[in-house]
Amino acid sequence: MVKEPGDRFELTRAIGNTERVVYSMRELHDQDIICISSVDWEPLWTRKQQVMSRLPASNRILYVEPPVSWLSPFKDPACWEKWSRWREGIRRLNDNIFLLSPPVMPPFSNIYPWINRINQAILARSVRNAAHSLGMKRPILWTYLHSIAPLAGKLGEKLLVYDCVDEHSEYQGFNPRAVRAMERELLKKADLVFVTAQGLYRDKAPYCREIYLSPNAADVDHFMRADDPSTPPAPEMAEISRPILGFIGAIKEWVDLDLLQQVAERRPDWTLVMIGPIGAGVDVSSLSRLPNVFFLGRRDRQVLPSYLKGFDVCLNPFRLNRLTETVSPLKFYEYLASGKPIASVPMPEIQDFADVVEFGSGPDGFVDAIERALNDTPAKKAARLRRARENSWESRVAFMMDKIAAHLEG
Repeated sequence: MVKEPGDRFELTRAIGNTERVVYSMRELHDQDIICISSVDWEPLWTRKQQVMSRLPASNRILYVEPPVSWLSPFKDPACWEKWSRWREGIRRLNDNIFLLSPPVMPPFSNIYPWINRINQAILARSVRNAAHSLGMKRPILWTYLHSIAPLAGKLGEKLLVYDCVDEHSEYQGFNPRAVRAMERELLKKADLVFVTAQGLYRDKAPYCREIYLSPNAADVDHFMRADDPSTPPAPEMAEISRPILGFIGAIKEWVDLDLLQQVAERRPDWTLVMIGPIGAGVDVSSLSRLPNVFFLGRRDRQVLPSYLKGFDVCLNPFRLNRLTETVSPLKFYEYLASGKPIASVPMPEIQDFADVVEFGSGPDGFVDAIERALNDTPAKKAARLRRARENSWESRVAFMMDKIAAHLEG
């Protein structure tokens, strides 16, 4: 039997060892969804792919990857590949998800609003043609980009959903005033807004009709493989001296490389392993010259549990600034699911996990946090795994589907 948006299912969450809370949730079925994403489908999976891949397969999804500008390849050579990808048109990922890379566009759209309006017109034409080819009618428009307000209403959408995951106005190279104006226009047009952090909620709520807090989460079953005795550690980890302090994720401007360098210099008996791509313009030369620091590059997400298995402590070393004050760190939830000890800077959005995570500010405090993490206990490990189960992508997607389905019913 085909389920309609108002049909319900039960989401059960374990509390401690005994209690259970049962949520009656609406599912989302048989919808056409256009997702305007801020990241390509591959290679790094973030909230966007985790959410879209967990929507019921009866929904058809057009996943629109972010466009590149004329100047992008000169800043990041990896962008050259995308210059020609848009000519491929619609790319079928599986039975219900289709990928689209838009045409190359003029630069500086996050600096000058008039350029953004031009780019949104180009994007509208590209997406509208793709949606027409797929036979999509009255889709749900689901965006992760703050800039698409001029696109609203041009795709025949019946609902506009904005899933806000960052304070975009704090990104390097953006015009903060222009970006805030773009986003506020979108917030006023959106039927439904989700945000990942309490700071984002406080900032966006005055401009929204309906807004909900929905933090990031983890692919719990996948990352719990790091705690499975049958999962072999990555072979290259066996050659690295312990204890190993590990980081997994994109190495961009928000990662505090200075803090990591001071840790590595103060404790030459510790080894720091960095796994993930290095962002354009990020200088890791000083850190990489240290003999106890290893940059292994990007690894496929399917093998990440085998690398986590080799860590003695997982590191969450964000720079503490306006951007990271409103970040729900995805890697943190993945670390939780691995069961490994975690040392983190004191980010506001994860302070509720102080019972299972070691926090420390500055070089002295962070070194102390790592030392406490190295003296972990079985009870703390069990608590981390329990907290991870409470923060799964399944629960997050169920919550979002429920709110969207309620709108469709209305």
